[in-house]
Amino acid sequence: MQFNFGKWFGTRAISVIVAVLFCLLLDKVMQGPDKSYYRFLMSLAGIYVTLAVSLNLINGITGQFSIGHAAFYQIGAYTGAVLAANKFSHLAATKPLLWLFLAALFGAIAAGLAGLIVGLPSLRLKGDYLAVVTLGIGEIVTIIAKNQKSLGEAYGLSTAKIESVFLISLLAIVCIAVCRNLLKSAHGLAFLAVREDEVASAAMGVNLTRVKVTAFVLGSAFAGAAGALYAHTKAFVSPPDFSMDVSFLILTMVVLGGTGSITGTTIAAVVLFLIPEKMRDLPYVQMGTPLGVAIGIIVAVVLLRKIQESFHGSASERLGRNLGSVGIGIVVAFVMAKVLVMVPAFQSMINGALFRMPVLAVTLVVLMLLRPQGIFGHHEFSWSWVQKLLGKKSPETEVAA
Repeated sequence: MQFNFGKWFGTRAISVIVAVLFCLLLDKVMQGPDKSYYRFLMSLAGIYVTLAVSLNLINGITGQFSIGHAAFYQIGAYTGAVLAANKFSHLAATKPLLWLFLAALFGAIAAGLAGLIVGLPSLRLKGDYLAVVTLGIGEIVTIIAKNQKSLGEAYGLSTAKIESVFLISLLAIVCIAVCRNLLKSAHGLAFLAVREDEVASAAMGVNLTRVKVTAFVLGSAFAGAAGALYAHTKAFVSPPDFSMDVSFLILTMVVLGGTGSITGTTIAAVVLFLIPEKMRDLPYVQMGTPLGVAIGIIVAVVLLRKIQESFHGSASERLGRNLGSVGIGIVVAFVMAKVLVMVPAFQSMINGALFRMPVLAVTLVVLMLLRPQGIFGHHEFSWSWVQKLLGKKSPETEVAA
């Protein structure tokens, strides 16, 4: 079959143009003093998408187990902040967008080099041993930042405030495109082979260390670029911004979306970031209301698990029963909330924002109970995949990661 270079180049060019226009439109929509809060949320969401997808390249696509991704995120952030405060302060003040692009580039280079230095010796390990090493690296980077006067020590470091939804969203799209194109190329087969079986892939001639280090360096570089953009979006960086909790949150996004699924990781990153952030504005509620909702969730989960374990009908019938179980859970939650608020012990008023993190934890537990392989598993979103879930036949072949 002859390769059509003109068609391939035309498709790629159109994709690039559409991506740039989308980023410009998103940046335009988010402009204005009344949208500063939403612009900040959009920026952080884009940063988390980059972090999650770049970690998915290491954990999901290559099959490693890194839980220190915040270390490279921190290296990129401090690199951008230090350079903006010293060597490039004039450029940051006069040409902010140009400097923001250079800051992302410098952050990517610094984090990529750190990933290379760390990856060469440590990626000969695997499984829990690699997890412990990457976790230790994250703590070492944080301790260094806390004890270096040039980095602001435990207090932190101020830098120029430069917000650009355009560059942040463009970085996220570039990260997604690189990971997707890697999977679609012949080189990506080596990454997937390492994930599935290291012994068999080595027997077939795959250089395990080179594949692992390449994935680690690419993932670290994207995390560093995201860190540099984060530093200028917030205009301040400090060690608590890159704690162990951040690494665990990014890892959760990967697992929840589906290890190896780029689209799943992207969706999970946005959802897991927005759930706790949007709940900050919740009003005061009576204690019985969240308890009733919790009971409804438990009922729905029990019914869904029962269907998952014992029902063997068609996919469309299974979908109908699942929707019915969710509906029953909603009704139970509504009824129990009304009943419990009549009990004097559950009538005290509490701030709804206090339930941000418990709701996030419950969301993770529920999804892991119902779908432990993640939202998409190893699959990517496609209409043929949706039709297969609905029990419909499609002439298109399902694309799996």
